[in-house]
Amino acid sequence: MTTHPPKSGAWPGVRTAIAAGAPALVADAVLALDEAGRREVARELPGHIGVAREAIAARDRHRGVWTDGEAWIEPMRVAGAGVLGGAAAVATWLYRRDFTRWRRPLDSGPLLRVIAARPPEWQADLAVRLALRLRGSRTQARDDSMPLALGLLRRTGAVPPDHDPITIAWVSQPPDLENDPLAEHLVPRLFEAEGVGRALREDTVDPPSWDSGRRTWLGALRAVVAAGRFAPEPLADGCVRRFLRGGSATDLRFFARLHEVLAPVPSKERTRDYLRLLPAAPGPVAELALRQLRGAGELSGEEVAEAVSALLFRPEGKLVRAGLTLLDQAARDTAGDLDDLAAALASALLCESYEARERTVRLAVKHAGRFTPAGAEAVREAASVLPAELAARLSEAYGMTAAEPEAADDFVPGPLPPFEPLAREPFPPPLDDLTATYDKVGAGGAKTTARTWGPGG
Repeated sequence: MTTHPPKSGAWPGVRTAIAAGAPALVADAVLALDEAGRREVARELPGHIGVAREAIAARDRHRGVWTDGEAWIEPMRVAGAGVLGGAAAVATWLYRRDFTRWRRPLDSGPLLRVIAARPPEWQADLAVRLALRLRGSRTQARDDSMPLALGLLRRTGAVPPDHDPITIAWVSQPPDLENDPLAEHLVPRLFEAEGVGRALREDTVDPPSWDSGRRTWLGALRAVVAAGRFAPEPLADGCVRRFLRGGSATDLRFFARLHEVLAPVPSKERTRDYLRLLPAAPGPVAELALRQLRGAGELSGEEVAEAVSALLFRPEGKLVRAGLTLLDQAARDTAGDLDDLAAALASALLCESYEARERTVRLAVKHAGRFTPAGAEAVREAASVLPAELAARLSEAYGMTAAEPEAADDFVPGPLPPFEPLAREPFPPPLDDLTATYDKVGAGGAKTTARTWGPGG
């Protein structure tokens, strides 16, 4: 017959503390246990979940009070965190479905006490495991999973896992970048984690007047850049990478504002990236890209043509006008002939906006003498699709010939046969007496029914 070793007596004391609904007492009890006592309590805990729930409910009924019935949960979590062996087992225990509740624990101190008694490597392992369990769900929004994971990562110095929800959880808390050990790891991930832009879409550099004491993320990032903790250029590069990945104006609003806060020095190295943003990026992003291009120095004819082609076919009139201004400025800044800008001018002549085409014609006439025959030919080819009045303005400057009138054919329209409408019966007179009309219609309806169905039908 199999015999079980006698119990050490550890479980009754822990069970009494759980029944009292006192997490601090449970922490005191499990911290006083030896290895054998912890194993004993660990064996008893899973089967005690239903008992603990019912004991708290019975206590409330006996007292004649109503509570949310969750007072047993935190003592059970503290007990498991103090006695279960592996970090994986504790991570699973803390957030098992039986412990789902409607509000966070009022005091996380007892739980942190029993975790802090474990070896440092064990605590770091638990911190990473808890971070990887984050999903950003509604349940996790009301439990302590996010603050506990972040708190343990800070206390243990563990490197946060490459997991988007941990970054979202981090930016969902007020920033303290000067003192936060996670900033070194998570600031670079702001540009990679999906959901950061949406979480910070309402963030501004300065807090609103009604909450002037609150710190904003843009303000905090500006402060640490000014203090020299983070260099502005890598952050600006991160913003540009985030723009190139695409997204809605809402998702990119925070990064556009951060780019403005950083005020990166325009550079030729990022010219290609900013050009790629012009055709389809949201309006505010395209505007900041254009400002950077203007400040980066003289653009090549190919780059101007690419920028103008992108801007002229955007729906925003402001950006269309900016494209034409860019074209005019490039023409004035270019020495010698303007053949490199012929492609850009031709693209502008194809714009759907009549106003833009009219302004382009003025630019073409203004700079007509600076094109070689090859460049002028490129302009003439594009001008062939212009309306007649705009084409006429270019004809003299570019030697365009008026289009040959189309040859008239010998079709002579003949007279159409007369149309005689069909005769229509006159409308019946209006009904003035509704009573007589009802009697007449009712009598007619009765006769119709009799004729249809017959006697007895």
